Amino acid sequence: MKIGLIAVVALTVATGCAKKETTSSSNIRTKGIAATITVTAGGSSSEVEAILRVGGDESNTYVILENGDKMVADVGGDKKDMQAQSEGVYQASYGTNAADTEFKVMLERDEDDDALGNVVKLPPPFAIGALPTNSPSRATDDVTVTWDAATAGDDMTMKVKGSCIFDEEFDIPGDSGSFVIEKGKLESTGGSNPESCDLEITMWRTRKGTVDSALDNESTIKATQRRTAKFTSAP
Repeated sequence: MKIGLIAVVALTVATGCAKKETTSSSNIRTKGIAATITVTAGGSSSEVEAILRVGGDESNTYVILENGDKMVADVGGDKKDMQAQSEGVYQASYGTNAADTEFKVMLERDEDDDALGNVVKLPPPFAIGALPTNSPSRATDDVTVTWDAATAGDDMTMKVKGSCIFDEEFDIPGDSGSFVIEKGKLESTGGSNPESCDLEITMWRTRKGTVDSALDNESTIKATQRRTAKFTSAP
């Protein structure tokens, strides 16, 4: 009987941890709102996203803006009210991806402190160079990935995924414009019968910005240039 009770309690706790909770912004002071703000540029446009939580940036309790509270994006004086995409998630889009474009993302409130000083600039855009067309082997061939290098020192990250491999992510030091995926680094999912498949490479060039001190100290803002490319890989 005790074992069964423990199992029920454990299941309830696990379910509770996974459940998404929400609260009205009317219940939360500005200092209690953790804002995770990202500007993502791809192609010729950029998307601004703000995820609002209470209890830190890893909390599963999201803040719904109500009673005059709103998120506003501003690019060169072009202000847009950010629209709710889901509970606690607000977005706006702009038709630019130019280097050093400044984005201001502001929390405006009627009854508590505003947080207007969230600012970030886009890092330079880039293109991924030509990828192999001869289906290199994951086991025996290195693959060199190139892109347009920059001198600003922004962080570079690469993720490789495909139906025949386990996803792999690389933090790339510097921004030299070249990175080698070494043979044997991409692990096949097929066990003793690995397969060929298309691999998708996604690369991010990321720059951190400045967060308004009125927000929770776990708040962040960053701007990213995101690009993708594909090539076919043999076992």
